[in-house]
Amino acid sequence: MMMQLQVDELLLQSWPDYRSVDSTMEEIGLYFGEENAQLSNFEFSSSPMEDFSYADHDDSSQSHDLLVYGDHVESPPVVFPMDDEVDELKGLCEWVVSQEDVESLNLSTISSDHQESICVQSDQTSLVLPSKDMEIDDHLSILHLLKAYGEATELGQEDLAREIARRLKEKACPIGTTLERVAYHFIKALENQVDYLSTQSIKNHEAAFKAFYQIFPYGRFAHFAANSMILEAIPEDTRVVHIVDFDIGKGIQWPPLIEELSRRSSGNALFRLISIKWEEDHDCPSLNSFAETKKRLYEHAQISGLRLKVEEMDMEGLAIEMEKIKRRGRRNEWLSFNLMVDLPHMGTIRNVKHVIEFLKIAKDSINDHSVNFNGTSRGIITAGNVIEAEKLMDSNGFASFFQGKLLQLQAFFESMEWHFPFQFIEARMAMESLFLAPQVSYLSRGSQKWEETTTTREGRDLEAIGLKAWRMSRDHVQEAKELVREGESLYWVSTEGDSENQLVLGYMGTPLIRFSSWR
Repeated sequence: MMMQLQVDELLLQSWPDYRSVDSTMEEIGLYFGEENAQLSNFEFSSSPMEDFSYADHDDSSQSHDLLVYGDHVESPPVVFPMDDEVDELKGLCEWVVSQEDVESLNLSTISSDHQESICVQSDQTSLVLPSKDMEIDDHLSILHLLKAYGEATELGQEDLAREIARRLKEKACPIGTTLERVAYHFIKALENQVDYLSTQSIKNHEAAFKAFYQIFPYGRFAHFAANSMILEAIPEDTRVVHIVDFDIGKGIQWPPLIEELSRRSSGNALFRLISIKWEEDHDCPSLNSFAETKKRLYEHAQISGLRLKVEEMDMEGLAIEMEKIKRRGRRNEWLSFNLMVDLPHMGTIRNVKHVIEFLKIAKDSINDHSVNFNGTSRGIITAGNVIEAEKLMDSNGFASFFQGKLLQLQAFFESMEWHFPFQFIEARMAMESLFLAPQVSYLSRGSQKWEETTTTREGRDLEAIGLKAWRMSRDHVQEAKELVREGESLYWVSTEGDSENQLVLGYMGTPLIRFSSWR
């Protein structure tokens, strides 16, 4: 009999390092203050940043960008975090109490060049687009510039695209409105620059990761759904559970599953976790150290009393390993392929070809009828990803993709403002630099790169490659809604697909994350 998973058990009773937001914030000691200062009292040194101080807005009248979906323009309601979220944000004041970190950043001595690169405000308040007589406010001018860039790129008008990018650079700012911040990270990606903000943020990646994962539901939502489906799918007679993780990162998904498996197995079953090794991860070993992740997982398994084996192999090694499992029959072995890709907390954008290769091995492994029971698969595929931007628009083409991604980015950046009001701007800047900037980089890839990606779309369509949907139970759907505090927050959860095997997480009117389960 399957044990009913509760949200608290699955997510909160896990990785000790990631359990408490308050304790996490105490570790961060990250940004821009004087010793014992409070963020609400913080003042930037004299620089162009002061022009964006929101002096005309108090906490009860924060400015929000318009949400634009096609021709529909909606001004969102002014909202504030719940009481416990306010307490979490108060913990962020710890980010400014470390004198050592203040000295390492040393904003007061940033050169004028750095100041200008952080935030440049243009005196121009109107944009000649498309008519010289048309005046457009700053928000819409950025919106129109971004859309015009996408259209120019699709048409191959490189000179026009460069001029639009130049105009966007004049309006971009990492502490401004939603679209000013999107434009800032877009220009940085377009110019392939690593700015001062990024270099300082990366020094505190571990602590920032803990905070981002705990505060925002994107990763927790996908991990909860995947763990729930894996546990539901494992047959009672299973002696070995093989889980192949496409991108293990810091391993944050697995402690809740380890705990639940230990309660179910009574110490008899073996939990084998296989992490895929990617060549590109060698460029940033400090961010994703497999050795450190492996050590943490072993420690957690030992505490939980679960037999655990953690391994790392490349795709060639995985194919060989799956063939070995096939030859021995795996009658009491269960396979799970976990495909979490490009979620915000991961901070990376994976090569689509890797995804296709992973899915091919997964499909061939779980649908090997020579060892299946009664014609059913002996495995499951769980997938979580940011929703494809094209699916948010009615038409195809790079410009349509560009606008869909822009809509999505607006929602991501708006959610940052909801959790991090202006008095916590330093924390917000760091989070956006580390975890949202990679999402913005999609926009800078160009139409040719986008066309290469679209040609591989069929290989990423799990239903098209012959997999069968695995329906999510109503209990899991309800628990996911509770996880994101639907009805209390601006997040919502809905099911999709004819078989209701897809779960979507959205913010306000925009769908952002999709989870699906297959066999």
